[in-house]
Amino acid sequence: MQGLGLNIGLNSRRALTSAKSYKSINKQTAFERYFLLKVPKARFFVSKNVNLYYHVCVLFSEYFPAEYADGILNNSAYRQQHEHLKTESLHQKFQNLWQYSYYAWDFVGKSLSEADTMSSTKETLVRASQDQMDIWLQILSEALPSYEPIWSGIEGKLEEYKARFEAEWNAIHETVLTKMSKIAKLPWKTEHLNVHFVDCVYGAQSWVEDVVVPPFPDIDIEKKLLSHEIAHTLVPDYFLKTKLQKFNLDCSIAHTIVDLIAYFGVKEHVTDPERRGIKPNPNYYAEVSKLYPIFEDYYKNLVQYQKFDDILKQISERSKDKEGQH
Repeated sequence: MQGLGLNIGLNSRRALTSAKSYKSINKQTAFERYFLLKVPKARFFVSKNVNLYYHVCVLFSEYFPAEYADGILNNSAYRQQHEHLKTESLHQKFQNLWQYSYYAWDFVGKSLSEADTMSSTKETLVRASQDQMDIWLQILSEALPSYEPIWSGIEGKLEEYKARFEAEWNAIHETVLTKMSKIAKLPWKTEHLNVHFVDCVYGAQSWVEDVVVPPFPDIDIEKKLLSHEIAHTLVPDYFLKTKLQKFNLDCSIAHTIVDLIAYFGVKEHVTDPERRGIKPNPNYYAEVSKLYPIFEDYYKNLVQYQKFDDILKQISERSKDKEGQH
């Protein structure tokens, strides 16, 4: 798988009571200024090739791991509508991909087991990688002609949606992304975020600096959805889970934390932050009922926390307190 309009500076008349507090304020102001300068710019795209790729992935979702088949590719209505495009030839090509693992560590491990030296390992990896790319090229080339009429019907709508949403997002993006970086206590590590509008996906997805989102009819929900995916790029899964393990916290709450970062980053820029689709859903996000009040207090008193570890430590302490009461 995410506003927080806090003024993190302190009132100078009340705070400048000592040299120590003066230095602290100047440090905090510099911190705030640094984060303001590091907000990446979102670039929006409507690409036929990206849409074609997800088109075939949704149609043939049974060949993908459950994480994707039950997630972003789980558009059953789209799949049923275009079922006739699932040819035996394309089925065979997807079956050919099963020679290779979807997971990098399995893929590399297999290569190591079949090679005697690092040189032969490299040859195996290069050859297998090329084979996969060749199969994908065959799949996309074969699917393209039948996809052309579909693309002709959606391209204009996607372009129109892109223009409308881009105008809305550009007005708030700096504020939203700055707030999220302050909540996570992390700087942005990229200059740009590439946002791709894809017609057939069910939900959204992000990697490093690229995001895929559907054109959701409700602009406020789209703002939250995009914020959530951008929050994933700010706080990578491996980074957050490492932090959670440090405090002996269940890694299942990682997705909830990301959504809370997104929610408090964008909540001031939606009409009703309490509505379904905006506020984190307790039926979907683990422990959200417990974590929400902690993050709400964090949101209201952001200057009291120096590191994101502080909020995780608080979550850990409250969990231990509740365990002690039982």
